[in-house]
Amino acid sequence: MSRRLLTAIVFVLCLAVYAPNGSAGVILSGSVDSPIRLEVFSGFECPACGHLFFNTIQQVLKNYKGKVSVVYYEFPLSMHQHARPAARYAAAAARLEDQEKLLRLYETLFADRDAWSKDGNLEASVSRALSPEDFQKVKSIMEIEADSIERSIDRDIKDGMDRGIPGTPTLFLNYSGRQERIVVPPNVRDIYTLLSWRLNGLLRQQR
Repeated sequence: MSRRLLTAIVFVLCLAVYAPNGSAGVILSGSVDSPIRLEVFSGFECPACGHLFFNTIQQVLKNYKGKVSVVYYEFPLSMHQHARPAARYAAAAARLEDQEKLLRLYETLFADRDAWSKDGNLEASVSRALSPEDFQKVKSIMEIEADSIERSIDRDIKDGMDRGIPGTPTLFLNYSGRQERIVVPPNVRDIYTLLSWRLNGLLRQQR
């Protein structure tokens, strides 16, 4: 490992308070009870969140399947007009209790961001990500459980504010009763390399 990378790693980890996780978020992989949880506060209309999803999170999902759970928290920023409607679709789709379908929706929403952020046509992306049957189920859930969905998004936002996140995306590692915020310096683009170094270290400790 290069000295430059090791130096970056020293600055990338910030130990936070010992605090239980107040809300479950949306689980993309694994279980909320996993020994190691990677928690991501994100918004679908946030360009940096899309970059993180495709360049870091998808690699984590692939390379740490069964070892690290990935939990997403909705944190739509007020500057993003369609971020909260997108979060509603994700929250409703999560209630299908199928991680593969949910992941496909996340991929599509992030991939189509440039289109729906202009015209607000989220239905086009959601219907493309899901089967016609599941799409209708999600629309029904959004209607029947509208209040519950709004509360779940509000809980995620409150959780993020309570943790003092500076913006999106923000990442936390939870393990052994500890909560560790991942602080990425602006000049570090290969977030996955830094994150995997930390995850590998935590997994070795558990052996």
